[in-house]
Amino acid sequence: MSAAEKLHAHPTATGMSAAPLVMEARGLIKRYGHVTAINGADFELRPAEILAVIGDNGAGKSSLIKALSGALIPDEGQIFLEGKPVSFRSPIDARREGIETVYQDLAVAPAMTIAENLFLGREILRPGPLAKLLKIIDKKKMLDEATRHMQGLQFAIKSMSQPVETLSGGQRQGVAVARSAAFARHVVIMDEPTAALGVREGNMVLDLIRQVRDKGLPVILISHNMPHVFEISDRIHVHRMGKRAALLNPQKISMADTVSVMTGAIRPEDLSADVLAH
Repeated sequence: MSAAEKLHAHPTATGMSAAPLVMEARGLIKRYGHVTAINGADFELRPAEILAVIGDNGAGKSSLIKALSGALIPDEGQIFLEGKPVSFRSPIDARREGIETVYQDLAVAPAMTIAENLFLGREILRPGPLAKLLKIIDKKKMLDEATRHMQGLQFAIKSMSQPVETLSGGQRQGVAVARSAAFARHVVIMDEPTAALGVREGNMVLDLIRQVRDKGLPVILISHNMPHVFEISDRIHVHRMGKRAALLNPQKISMADTVSVMTGAIRPEDLSADVLAH
C-alpha cells in the first residue's frame, strides 16, 4: 500500500485496513484577521455512517462545515473526497462533486409543488431540440421521479403535486432532506435539521436520515440536540477551539460526559480508550 493509500484508509479493531474514507480533511486553518475560526482541524467521514458534529457556541464547527460544503475557503489544509484532493471555491463546486447540504432555514419554495421543489434548479427538460431550446420542463417525468424517490425513502406524502406550503414543518424539512438525498453522490450534510420541530416531526426527520444512511449515503449531522445525536449517530465528532477535540462512541460514553468533553470540563486524554471512536 502506498503512503497516500495508508493515509486515506482507517484502521479496524484488528488493525487491518478498512474501506477508504468518503471525506477527509487535514490541518484546515481559517483566519479572519486576529481571529482563528478553524485551527488545524482534522475530519474523517466513513462510508454509510451518520457522523454527528457537536460543539459549544464559538467552537468553530460551523466554519468547519462551511469549508466542507464549499461555503468557506480555508487558508491552509487539504480536503479529500474518496481519497482524492479537492478544492471548493463555492457551494456549487461542492454540489458538482456530489455533496449536498440541508440548511436549518429550509431552502424550499412554499408555493411550488413537492416535485418542483425536489428538482428546484435542476429541472428536467422535455426531449427534443425545440423543447430544449425553449427550456420546456417535463413536469410528468419530474412528478414520476419525485414519487419514485419519495417511495424509496418511505416518506409518506399524499401527492407530489401538492404545494409545499400545505405541508407541516417536519414534512417540509423532509422534502429538503429528500432533495439532497436525490442528488448527493458522496455526502449529505444536515445543519440542525430538527431544531424547529416538535417531538413527533423531529422523530420523522430522524427516520428519514436513517433511510438516507441505509441507502449507502454517509450523513454529517450538525446538532445541539443531544438526545437526537445519541439516538441516531454512529460516531460523534466533538469540535472545540477550532479543531477536533475527540471522536466518541455514543454506545460507550454517557451524554453527560460527552457534554463535559465539549465544554472542556473533561479532557479527551482523560477518557478511557473504550469510549473513543476509531
